[in-house]
Amino acid sequence: MGTATERTTPPRPDGAWHEAVPYSSAAHLVERLAPRVAAAVSAGDPVVAVLDEPTCVSLRRALGSDSAEVDFQDPFEVHRMPAFTVAVRWARTSRRITNPGGRALVVSQQMEVDRGPLHWARLDIGVNVATAGLPITVLCPVDHDVADLPTVEDTHPLVATADGPEPSKRYRQPEESVVDYPPPPPPGLGPPAAELSFGQDDLIDLRRLVLRVAVMAGLDADRGADLVLAVNELASNSVEHGAGRGRLRMWNGPDVVAEVADHGRMSVPFPGMTIPPPDGARGRGLWLASELADTLEVWSEPGDTVIRVQMRV
Repeated sequence: MGTATERTTPPRPDGAWHEAVPYSSAAHLVERLAPRVAAAVSAGDPVVAVLDEPTCVSLRRALGSDSAEVDFQDPFEVHRMPAFTVAVRWARTSRRITNPGGRALVVSQQMEVDRGPLHWARLDIGVNVATAGLPITVLCPVDHDVADLPTVEDTHPLVATADGPEPSKRYRQPEESVVDYPPPPPPGLGPPAAELSFGQDDLIDLRRLVLRVAVMAGLDADRGADLVLAVNELASNSVEHGAGRGRLRMWNGPDVVAEVADHGRMSVPFPGMTIPPPDGARGRGLWLASELADTLEVWSEPGDTVIRVQMRV
């Protein structure tokens, strides 16, 4: 059982709070989480919990009627998305705040999901980028016995201890740590359903092609329009800021995937994850595409950039 200090909810900070929560057993984890989740519910804050089934059951029992106010999400559904997309979606939880001075709370447990060994590190780096300055707390339970604790400490500004949260002595800023956790290469998707080489004069044809594939795939009118706008933003970036020409490829099952590739080199750090500054020369189109699509992934190497957006049907 934990100590009294371990059960104390930390003060509500003004900005982002990203904390690793090591635990030694399921009971220990629920003991650590329940007071903090209950405090957020009592304050009227939005709460998202992504936990394994036994922990969900135990936490619901500990919360009692308060559990009805928690948005419990299926971890396998959440983590089917790329790590940076998950981080952005959690950051958007702050948009659900309705009370003055409110904070969002996200609790996400590290567990076995089929996303590769770098998924958790990239997710936590993404959280540090996407939540910067936002009124949101992200708690990341990690099992003492299976977690790579040095990596956890590298990517979390704070780590829970028996005496309360403490700054991680190993923490590195996202721009530094992400170098050690590169994204996997673009997965092969087979022959595309449609393909188009484009330049400035071809953007009308590009938009028509995207809409045609979206309709064939069964996207409704609003989501089809969103996909057209997202791909148009990416293609316009290729023309205006890249090599002047690019290639569009699309796949239509089971989700709709659009890929824009060119021979330029993207220098925007963490593309599409945060709103660019008003005076920024790059990044607004990527942010808009990220807002419109279900996922956005970027791979950029010298002489080659590939961007994919995906919409679920």
